[in-house]
Amino acid sequence: MADQEKSAQDAQNAAPQETAFVGMNGEETGLGFATRDQGAKVEEDQGLLDFDILTNDGTHRNMKLLIDLKNIFSRQLPKMPKEYIVKLVLDRHHESMVILKNKQKVIGGICFRQYKPQRFAEVAFLAVTANEQVRGYGTRLMNKFKDHMQKQNIEYLLTYADNFAIGYFKKQGFTKEHRMPQEKWKGYIKDYDGGTLMECYIHPYVDYGNISQIIKRQKELLIERIKKLSLNEKVFSGKEYAALIQNSMDNEDPENPKVNPSDIPGVAFSGWEWKDYHELKKSKERSFNLQCANVIENMKRHKQSWPFLDPVNKDDVPDYYDVITDPIDIKAIEKKLQNNQYVDKDQFIKDVKRIFTNAKIYNQPDTIYYKAAKELEDFVEPYLTKLKDTKESNTPSNNNSAHGSKKPLPVRKSIKKK
Repeated sequence: MADQEKSAQDAQNAAPQETAFVGMNGEETGLGFATRDQGAKVEEDQGLLDFDILTNDGTHRNMKLLIDLKNIFSRQLPKMPKEYIVKLVLDRHHESMVILKNKQKVIGGICFRQYKPQRFAEVAFLAVTANEQVRGYGTRLMNKFKDHMQKQNIEYLLTYADNFAIGYFKKQGFTKEHRMPQEKWKGYIKDYDGGTLMECYIHPYVDYGNISQIIKRQKELLIERIKKLSLNEKVFSGKEYAALIQNSMDNEDPENPKVNPSDIPGVAFSGWEWKDYHELKKSKERSFNLQCANVIENMKRHKQSWPFLDPVNKDDVPDYYDVITDPIDIKAIEKKLQNNQYVDKDQFIKDVKRIFTNAKIYNQPDTIYYKAAKELEDFVEPYLTKLKDTKESNTPSNNNSAHGSKKPLPVRKSIKKK
């Protein structure tokens, strides 16, 4: 059972997280994966690391190295019975791939068993000694192991992983989903309680031994391709047009500016078209209208909105329109919104607040209408504050907005109680 070393997993979890790129088996193939493998490969190319396949053939060298590997497994996999580790490592049906540093010191390895007629291998143990972790040795070991299995015509790797090992194996291309037919492995490997059976497909055409160089080359080719399609390298001077265009857009019809954006160097080259402007404008209008509609709906649902839903009936309150010269109500605001009459949030907020201002002017503070206006105003204020001006205005902004007015706002009140 591949009871992976907890310390190695903790070290990997502590490393900076990167954007996940997923390979054919769900494995991590991002730059961190390639960097870890490449670092260990450089040491391998320099002769500092060797990867040997060992079996219990009775030779002094192999026995010594297998005992060293067994000791690493015992230290790094404390939950695994030592007798069981010895049994599998020295079993003549099992093999081990060891990492040798300076051609003599074992710093980690994999113990496994091949089932060649079924074309799969079971990973029993995998560990790297504690003081050699977080150097990419575990990633390089797995890639070398896959390369060896590929040459042995092995199609699948199986392992039972505990909770600490699942994360490591996922990064190495193992998955909990099984594509290998069950009849190929059922009865051949031992079932472990508390372990999760994981599988890795060995692709016959992937060069696992040079995987980091392949990923690096893929990145380079992708960047080259992007550069051919991208305009990032080309710079256009637009300063001489900036002031003229801004003045044109502020004071003229934005859809018919004095300077056609398509005539500006780089604009048409980037693929911009007038339809992009219209689509963006429509999108902003929809977003703005949805925000305002949400405010209106919340107002209508409030228990104190009833006096302000419709226009004040002149028959009920004869003098109302003599006092309130600029009346407004929720229904009128909703109709203006539907007719696309609000060009920015300030105009909308101005109308909403005029409901409460009118009510407070026409009614006394002790009336139900005044109190209803105050309660509804307090309720709706947070919604108004969150409004975003996503709609383009065709008119210059003025200083009489709802939030910056120096003059009194036009007023309108609800009916007063007779």
